[in-house]
Amino acid sequence: MSLICQTRYAVSRYRSILAIFGTALIGSCVTVNVPIVFPESSVQKATDDFVREIYRAKEKGKTPAATDPASLKKNKDPQKTQFDLFFMNSAYAIEAVFKVDSEKAVKIQHSLSSRASEVIQQKRKGVLGEGNDGKLVLKSPEKLKELLKKRVEKLMGDENSDREKLYEEVAQSNNIPGRLNDVKKSFARSFQAESPSGTWVQDSDGAWGQKP
Repeated sequence: MSLICQTRYAVSRYRSILAIFGTALIGSCVTVNVPIVFPESSVQKATDDFVREIYRAKEKGKTPAATDPASLKKNKDPQKTQFDLFFMNSAYAIEAVFKVDSEKAVKIQHSLSSRASEVIQQKRKGVLGEGNDGKLVLKSPEKLKELLKKRVEKLMGDENSDREKLYEEVAQSNNIPGRLNDVKKSFARSFQAESPSGTWVQDSDGAWGQKP
């Protein structure tokens, strides 16, 4: 083989190796956006447990049990707080925990528990209702005198402010800021479920009715 042919062969081989190496390198740097599927039942269980603890703590006159890590491990069924993340067109799945017990969320839980009795009292009177967005709504302001109305409005404002912070914290701690509305809806169902009979509640279509 002539020197020229040998040189051309070497260059051609060198280019082939570079092409293969470059393709592999580029492939290793590709970012794949993985779609996430949230089984509603698992998320709902987690929010139900969180809200239930607020009312149970109120009844027992203590802070929510979620402040005790040992209690969390003992009382929480892992199946109730887990959801699956699936790779599209893949046989593999990643399992993660839906968090409702971050340090900030627990502090908010304490704050919600501190006013739970008064919130329930106004619900029983038909003054406050549970909206479908996880917030309280003033249903019958005409039943209140001006001084009491201001007090209830402040109660509702403080409660809704805490709830909004809670929903944002849960969405952020689970790395799902784009699913904030879904988090709100899940908590809304939880708060409605724990509300007394006769409480005004708003369904998913926006219609209001009294809970049986």
